Amino acid sequence: MERTRVGRKRKLIKTKEKVMISVLVCIILAAVILQPGSNNEALAVSNFKQPIKMMYSFMSQSHLDQENEMNGSIYHYFRSLQIKKKEEVSKNGIDTKEEVKSDKEIEAEFEVINNEKDKNNQTDIENADTDDSKQEQTDQNVNLNKVYLTFDDGPSAYTTSILETLQSFGMKATFFMLEPNMKKYPDELNQIINEGHIPALHGVTHEVSKIYQSEQTVVDEMRQGQETLLDLTGTFTSLIRTPYGSAPYMKPSYKEAVQSAGFQLWDWTIDSQDWKFKNGEYVEQVIQQMENYRYKSSPIVILLHDRKSTAEHLPTLMKYLQSKGYEMEVLSEKLSAYNF
Repeated sequence: MERTRVGRKRKLIKTKEKVMISVLVCIILAAVILQPGSNNEALAVSNFKQPIKMMYSFMSQSHLDQENEMNGSIYHYFRSLQIKKKEEVSKNGIDTKEEVKSDKEIEAEFEVINNEKDKNNQTDIENADTDDSKQEQTDQNVNLNKVYLTFDDGPSAYTTSILETLQSFGMKATFFMLEPNMKKYPDELNQIINEGHIPALHGVTHEVSKIYQSEQTVVDEMRQGQETLLDLTGTFTSLIRTPYGSAPYMKPSYKEAVQSAGFQLWDWTIDSQDWKFKNGEYVEQVIQQMENYRYKSSPIVILLHDRKSTAEHLPTLMKYLQSKGYEMEVLSEKLSAYNF
């Protein structure tokens, strides 16, 4: 009888502990998602299932190790969200109301897309924490002393300035270019190739509703860019980067389609976010991500854009990379392509 009472008491204590932990998770979730002035709508929708599943496991599993669970995925999940929001508030300081309409639309797309990418990247980071050694064995060819600079959306009126900076530091880069811009800036296009940089493809329209209609529309845009590059320069490339990166629009069937068409799909591991900064803040974004680089089994591929503010502050980034002894390399078909 005494034994039964003790057993019931222990069971009641465990149940109370589970309830308290579940309530704590709910409070943290609410605090993160409902922060005043934060843009968390997409984040709340895309990531809400994970904490709900975790709370259910607290209530339903009879042999749950609560301490390990809280110190594991829940801890990393909420900590990553909190760190991300603090960085956005303290470092970005962006007032999107001051942007022109076209920039607003672009930024809105980026926010939704990047939230989805952050969710996927968070899973990758947690897996890296649990088994770094295994990931390092996956790709023995990765050299973290090498950096791959990539520029999207060119050529442009600022390409020459970017090329002058790269030349002054003895560095090379890969340019993912839009087909209409190659036609508009043929001199800059040829300058990229003549100075030893690598031309690559970024499609034609850069519009989600057009390029991602189907597998075939993606392939067709890349082929059109490929043909234009060949006509204008006599240079052939199979390197591509789809607009906004491969997540979330490049479904498995889309990736299979471009691969079957002979293209090599590249994303990035360092996002400068230079598309939304005007005063060189992107340089600090890159430095922070490099100082805390987590993708040990993947190459350091930096995403930049062929635009005025990027060109103006590029020397600052080059000085940092040079001071740290990084080697600049260009992407090629011989490498194993990294994509989300």
